[in-house]
Amino acid sequence: MDQLPRQKHLRTKRKPYQLNIMVVGETGLGKSTFMNTLFNTDLNDTSIPKVPQDTKTVDITPVHFELEEEGVKLNLCLIDTPGFGDRLNRKDDVQPILQYIDAQYAAYYEAERSAEFRRGIIDTRVHACLYFIAPTGHSLKDLDIETLKELSTQLTVIPVIAKGDTLTQEEKTSFKKTILEDLEYHKIPIYPSAYPDDDREDMEDIVKHIPFAVMGSDGVAELSNGQKVRCREYRWGTVEVENPAHCDMVHLRELLINQCLHELAEIAHDHHYHGYRARLLRQHRRHESFMMCDEGYDERMAQLKSESEQAMSQREEEMRQQFVELVRTTEDDLRRREQELQAKRDKMMSDLEEQQKQIRQLEQELNDKLSLRR
Repeated sequence: MDQLPRQKHLRTKRKPYQLNIMVVGETGLGKSTFMNTLFNTDLNDTSIPKVPQDTKTVDITPVHFELEEEGVKLNLCLIDTPGFGDRLNRKDDVQPILQYIDAQYAAYYEAERSAEFRRGIIDTRVHACLYFIAPTGHSLKDLDIETLKELSTQLTVIPVIAKGDTLTQEEKTSFKKTILEDLEYHKIPIYPSAYPDDDREDMEDIVKHIPFAVMGSDGVAELSNGQKVRCREYRWGTVEVENPAHCDMVHLRELLINQCLHELAEIAHDHHYHGYRARLLRQHRRHESFMMCDEGYDERMAQLKSESEQAMSQREEEMRQQFVELVRTTEDDLRRREQELQAKRDKMMSDLEEQQKQIRQLEQELNDKLSLRR
């Protein structure tokens, strides 16, 4: 029994991990350089995808890489969105992204229904979206808010502030606070706060840095102690990418790679794909169903219980009203029939009295005739 974890570990090492990250943001925010810095490698030389994907739009560019560290392989798919935000009307830019996300869900759904299901499905679904925010130092743009609203309904969103080295420490703190207030006001869910997990390790030291103010650099410099680091050199000094006092790159890498890489794939499957599949099934007039293991089960059960109690109360009130109306109608009918019978009785009594009167008159006339004969 004590060898099971080791066997599981060895089996997991043989099977590569899959991580599909979508990068969304305006042109010129340093997304490509940032991704090189995040994975501490050169991702500019694209390789031929092992799994060609039908993107259906020139605006979506998925590129595949294979990374390996200490025998553990990671199949990384970076999905770039070139040209996003270049036009004034960004609503036209977000639609191809949403269509691409739905296309990957649809492909996975069809694979689940095929005979090849047990051989393993190549997962092309987007596991996370890094949304780059321009370092304006003020607040989220209206177009950013609308785009985040759309994206957060389809996938897991992690907001990052691009070119964090252009802001002072005070400006970054104020800007982060403003962004969080905007996200909360517009009810835009972000990771990880919108996806609670009791089994997740305490990440308070990481979460407090959200949204992450990051920067990227392909340049390497040697510090006074001989250590070589990625950095940006200015006339006034050097900004180190790996220095937490300079930017939040280490915290974002800790979140994505060291803490929540597997969890992002689980959320994509259990939350977003489950929602897509449920919507698809309901389109075919199939009633929604859920189990105790589903996310939000207690809240949904409480809501269903409340709705059922309200429906029962409404039904009871309707039945009471129907009963009262039936009693009222029956009473009116009985009252009407009683009046009709009373009127009929009065008429019969009147006719009887008239006949008795006529009989008395005839008897009187008969007696009068008999008395005359005598």
